[in-house]
Parts: sequence; C-alpha cells; structure tokens
Amino acid sequence: MTMADLLERLPTPVRLRELSVALAILDVAMSPDDDPDDRYFRFEPRDPSGVALASMDNGSGERYFIASTQNAVFGWGFAHEYPMNPFTRTPVAVWPGLLDGMPAQFEPLTRDARFQLADTFMATAAFWSEDGHRWHTGSAIPPEGEPDPDGAEELFELILDDRPQAFARFAQDYFEVSPDEAAVNAVYRSKPLDLAILAALNPDAEYENVRAQLDALGLSAP
Repeated sequence: MTMADLLERLPTPVRLRELSVALAILDVAMSPDDDPDDRYFRFEPRDPSGVALASMDNGSGERYFIASTQNAVFGWGFAHEYPMNPFTRTPVAVWPGLLDGMPAQFEPLTRDARFQLADTFMATAAFWSEDGHRWHTGSAIPPEGEPDPDGAEELFELILDDRPQAFARFAQDYFEVSPDEAAVNAVYRSKPLDLAILAALNPDAEYENVRAQLDALGLSAP
C-alpha cells in the first residue's frame, strides 16, 4: 500500500490542520517534562520558512512534515527502512516521480537543509492539495513485489485514523499513560485545554506548566 492508495483516508485539509494542532497539544499534555526538541508531535503556526508546519518524529528514523499556507498543503514523510528511501538509489536521490506535480510554492522546502541529508530531500511519501478539497500525489511507480514500499500507512497512522481511540492506544504504548478518550476527543474537537480535560488526560501534569508551554508554542490554551 502506498500514499496513492491512502489519499481517500486523509482528512480534509482544514481537518488535517485541526488534527495536527490537537496532536501537538496532546503531546505537551502527555509529556510536559520532555525537552521541546524531543517531542513526538509538534506544530509551529509560523515556521521560519513562512508556512505553518506540523511534524512527527519518533526518534527512530521515521518522521513527517506537513506545511500549509492559507490555500495549499504539502505533506511528506520519511521512513528509513522502506524501499523508496532515497539511499536505496545510486546516486542518492528522491524516488522518481515522487514529487511530480507538487505545488511550486513549496518547492523551496525540498532544498531546505533541515529536510535534507546528503544534499537530498528526505522523503519516501508525499501528498498535497491546492484547492482545499482534493488530495494528490506524484507519479512514482513503486518497486515491484513490495507491498508497503513507502511506509506511508505507518508514518501517517494517527492522521489516517482520526479517532480518539487511536490516540489513546498510541499514548498507552508510547507515553505509558492511559488518557480518557472523552478528554482526547475534546482536544480533537478543538475545545480549550482546561483543568478538567488535562486531569483526564494526565493527572500528573501541572496545568500552569502545560499552559505556559502551549502559550510559548502559539497553541490554544485558556
């Protein structure tokens, strides 16, 4: 299964932004003592490149980024153990066709050193939208005989499954905390993170600490 097979499971661009903000808020709520640079999910309302930038980094080589402007979205992910890794090619290069048709306004991101290794844009999967409705991907033809060549389903798991139960399972595994699903759903529905919601998510978290971090990140907090 490739990114092309998963486009219909992606939320709308508007919902994707809401969900990305929610995941970043939940990350702070579940692990308020973590170093900001070590967070699993992040959301920057205005990245130095001028876009809003959501990201995921599992610390083991898998990561994604979702850049958005008022009218367009460009998402890409890198799964290092999958066949469409640029390092499986000689010379090292993005898989042919992966970025065909991507919005030109995002092209500078592919040359941004933060997203490169060996002067190569690190991506195994990519998708985009320019009309706020339809998702598109490139013309890449995956290697034959590989059922999961680009790692897209694993990379974007919590975006493809927009349910609080999915995040609750993830939190139990990664944060070793069992958040209340109703509280997760409240954050997913963009409700302000108040004392009651935070207590249901993580009873050990100090509200003022979490609020200060969210304020510093430019994310919503009462």
